[in-house]
Amino acid sequence: MVQRIGIDFGTTNSLISVVTREGEIFSFDEMGRPHPSVIRYEGENVICGRRARDKLEHLGVGVMGNTVRGPKKLLGKETVNIDGRTITPVEVIADYITHLIEHARDSDVEQVADLTRAVVTIPVALDGRGRQDLRQALLRAGVYVDTFVHEPLAALYGYFKDLDNTNDALSFYEGRMILVFDWGGGTLDLTLCKIVDGALVQILNRGNNMVGGDYLDDAILTYVLDQHAVKFGWTAETQSAVNPGMRAKLLTQCEKAKITLSTRDKTNIFLTDYYQGENEEETEIDVWLTRAELEKICTRLVYQGINEIDALLASDKADVDPQSLALCLATGGMVNMPMIKSKLTEYFGVSGLHISEKGDRIISEGAAWIANDNLQLALAKPFELVEARNSLLAIIHEGTRLPLRGESIQKKQSMYCSDPRDGKAIFTFKRPQMVQKCAAADPRTTYGNMVVEVNPAFPPLSERIELTVTIDDNLILHTQAIATDHKEPVREQFYDLEFSLVVNEQTQVEG
Repeated sequence: MVQRIGIDFGTTNSLISVVTREGEIFSFDEMGRPHPSVIRYEGENVICGRRARDKLEHLGVGVMGNTVRGPKKLLGKETVNIDGRTITPVEVIADYITHLIEHARDSDVEQVADLTRAVVTIPVALDGRGRQDLRQALLRAGVYVDTFVHEPLAALYGYFKDLDNTNDALSFYEGRMILVFDWGGGTLDLTLCKIVDGALVQILNRGNNMVGGDYLDDAILTYVLDQHAVKFGWTAETQSAVNPGMRAKLLTQCEKAKITLSTRDKTNIFLTDYYQGENEEETEIDVWLTRAELEKICTRLVYQGINEIDALLASDKADVDPQSLALCLATGGMVNMPMIKSKLTEYFGVSGLHISEKGDRIISEGAAWIANDNLQLALAKPFELVEARNSLLAIIHEGTRLPLRGESIQKKQSMYCSDPRDGKAIFTFKRPQMVQKCAAADPRTTYGNMVVEVNPAFPPLSERIELTVTIDDNLILHTQAIATDHKEPVREQFYDLEFSLVVNEQTQVEG
């Protein structure tokens, strides 16, 4: 069997994991932590990961001088300007992925024979152009993407693989709903799933990229500097200048303090020579931070994040009672904060909440297990066309296996325009709001519409329209329709499909 890796390419951190030949999960981390998603260009030198992050002055995402933080956010752009150099996001990401691969190749894990084939996780909301660019960047770095998988699905499968008996656990949760609550440094993502015939099936997704843990690090830094200013009676006019490079070091100290306060009540943030000046006490940062103070700093941010649960579950598309959930799987670095743990426990109860102890690596590990077990994605809900009299035609059925690298699936449908008087035939595509709810009366969500020009002089039901629906290996659905008289094709694409991860004995075969 060809050994494949799992890659979690994140906004804030990234990680490669693999299942060794002994059947053990292994992650190619750096000093026990994932690699910061930062890349820095210094002339011909390319610096990645922690070394690049330690030179950051700000935690904003994007291009900052000669440094890019969160290159994932550049996906879909044509080019970016990095310190006067025009470069494509594909090239930037390829440089970063190359660093991850080289780091893994230099490890002492002898069981890893191949780093060229991967299951790669993506955010639920990553659009078609972003997926195409990410595949191209990985290929440029020498990595073939066998399949993409949504990050929450990977995390959930990683959770089940950590249990003593995965099959028994899936049987226990059969027919029940699970919420994946992933709160990391860059974003907060929520996915509502259901276990159906042993498959992990997506129902609904929601994300917020304005409440990531990096915003808290910045808030801690501001608080620390304010405390220092109060201590010495400084005002905006009397504050000393900051020494070059010291803000980046203080940000790192603030991040460490946030982590420390998950298990302790108090910690010290100390940094010499932060400010310019001759008075040693004034130039050094020496501030004690308590857990109570941290909670006060992050209260607004925490409530914003917790409120996203209500926004998802109480929406018209879900309308799910939190008490009906069998499990909330909480992952990501933020969920280890005592205040967030407490709020989640209030919401789901002790028995209904599982906070992952490996929240910073469960996504990459889940991807590695998916690769190792040769699992395949399927369509969670049918892709439907609204016909005349509002009847529904399933073009691609629920449970259809989705294509792997180099593959595609295609369905064709011939139909006739029932009312050509305005010269337009309107195609409306829908899907059920919930899985296993495909009856005509069940609520639907609209993907979108497609308008095809037809000949208005033709009688009703005489001009044929050919519809082609294709799903490619980037998990993008393409529609094309062409009328036999006008012969001008109209095309649309949809990327916000819900998937299921098929887990059964038939998929677990050697490749």
